[in-house]
Amino acid sequence: MERLVIPFKPRRKHWLTAHRRYREQSLDRLETCVKQIKEGEKIKDDLKYETPADKPILIMTRTFNAPRKLVWKALSEPEHLVRWWGPHGHKNRVIEFDWRVGGKWKIETKTAEGQVVVFFGEYREIVAPEKVTQTFSFDGLPEGAHSVDTVILEDRGNKTIYRATSILPDIASRDAMMASGMDVGVREGFERLDAMLVEFQAETVR
Repeated sequence: MERLVIPFKPRRKHWLTAHRRYREQSLDRLETCVKQIKEGEKIKDDLKYETPADKPILIMTRTFNAPRKLVWKALSEPEHLVRWWGPHGHKNRVIEFDWRVGGKWKIETKTAEGQVVVFFGEYREIVAPEKVTQTFSFDGLPEGAHSVDTVILEDRGNKTIYRATSILPDIASRDAMMASGMDVGVREGFERLDAMLVEFQAETVR
């Protein structure tokens, strides 16, 4: 009886087809992601402040076009935090970053003009990935003079609402901070954060 021999042929063509399809799908996801980010740029500067007349409180809200877990990553990991902290042109260096309740943090900021300012505080509450409360102060303020800042991240699917509430020693301190030009640093810092979140999202779809 004659034996039937069927030659083996590597399925290279099928492998290439599958690989090409996967690559095209990845590029499609990346393109969709970038498109969504660009479409969301219109809400990029929806930063709002609330300053109750009878309380030494400042409430700040801002929308980010990224899932909450990515915004939390940018807030909670020092190598990312220093990249967006403060205005454009500022360079930051982590001196201390003990991410736990009772842990202390300290960041040195160098302005484009060469001025150096050290910010510092202590973590009082951490609830990943939605809430962190910390004290906030900087060199030059009297000892014990600080605000207590609570950031809450509200999950809105592909967007995140950032809500920060700062409690200051008194209303005069709150109003002085608002009049100091802090808005420029906050807005530009958030613009830097926007750019980082674009990077994060692009990496997740590759």
